[in-house]
Amino acid sequence: MEQEIRAYALDIGFDDVGFTTADPFPQLSQALEEREGGYCWVSSELLQLAHVADPRFVLPKAMSIVVLIYDYYKQDYPPELLGVVGKAYQSRLYVGKKRLFGSRLRLMREFLQEKGMEVGFRPSMPERQAAVRAGVGNFGCNTFIYSSGRGSYVAIAAMAVSAELEPEMQESASKCPADCRRCIEACPTGALYEPYKMDPLRCIAFNTYGPGNFPGAPDDIPHEIREKMGSWIYGCDLCQDACPRNQKRLEKKLVPDAFLEEMAPKLAPAALLNMDDRYYYEIVQPVLYGYIWEKKFMQRNAAIALGNSSDKAAVPLLGKALADPQEMVRAYSAWALGRIGGAAGLKILEKALVGENSARVENEIRLALESC
Repeated sequence: MEQEIRAYALDIGFDDVGFTTADPFPQLSQALEEREGGYCWVSSELLQLAHVADPRFVLPKAMSIVVLIYDYYKQDYPPELLGVVGKAYQSRLYVGKKRLFGSRLRLMREFLQEKGMEVGFRPSMPERQAAVRAGVGNFGCNTFIYSSGRGSYVAIAAMAVSAELEPEMQESASKCPADCRRCIEACPTGALYEPYKMDPLRCIAFNTYGPGNFPGAPDDIPHEIREKMGSWIYGCDLCQDACPRNQKRLEKKLVPDAFLEEMAPKLAPAALLNMDDRYYYEIVQPVLYGYIWEKKFMQRNAAIALGNSSDKAAVPLLGKALADPQEMVRAYSAWALGRIGGAAGLKILEKALVGENSARVENEIRLALESC
């Protein structure tokens, strides 16, 4: 059975397969308890981290876990999107049945069901821990899973099944050198504060989609984080790109992704800031969906990126965004104008302050005026 599962998984596009038991992961439970403060944003509707360490939460009859590895770094990413959109998000690793990756998951689940197994993999599974225990990956200091020959640019899907499958390996140890701190040094916000430990509330990737969006997450992105987000509008690759274990992948010349090459100009911050609903739903959301379901969050991220660019050409765009009906968009556009500074931005902010009726936006405008 294990050979059949592996052959089918590879046939539909996965790159490696492993098997392990459905026993709980006590170390994960302990880690989550120790770092509870960083996960205050988790709700029962979202990731359900209170149950994530036990695979039997998603499938009470679970006996084994099938771990699927997908290498998403198979084509080159457009230079215009590097440092703007994380590679995983450019790769559209979405579970929806109309998406390619989601279709692979559906086919795999159906195959296992046809073999007489019950299958569970949502709402939450300990995917990274399962990959390690199944021997198909090991942790990096940056908390990502590294797959042999592929680096950390991999997606992991773990499916709990009601069949007893033979575990192939157990507990693959980390291969990061004990004295290497490249990923920690590359993290500008200090989210990676020591090897194998991360504070999600300071993570750039989390801040592109969590604040104001996830129940329980902070309403706003702190000013000190905004200034360090650079040009990122969705996700972040800094800790992975800095890792010596990923350098061979990064240096390898691959064929460009034709779809992304065509989409890159349409996903630039300047194109997103003042987009209308049609542009968002027809062009942006099918590519950059994931954890963002409303246009205003992508506009907010675009405003931050433009503010950090120091490009005076962005001032008129941000000035236009100060009239956006969404309070969030106006607030972050005001911050961005203050970040860029200059007489033109000052004039726009002073004019906007007169007609602003939101205390939140007014406060951002006043702070921005002090910066100009």
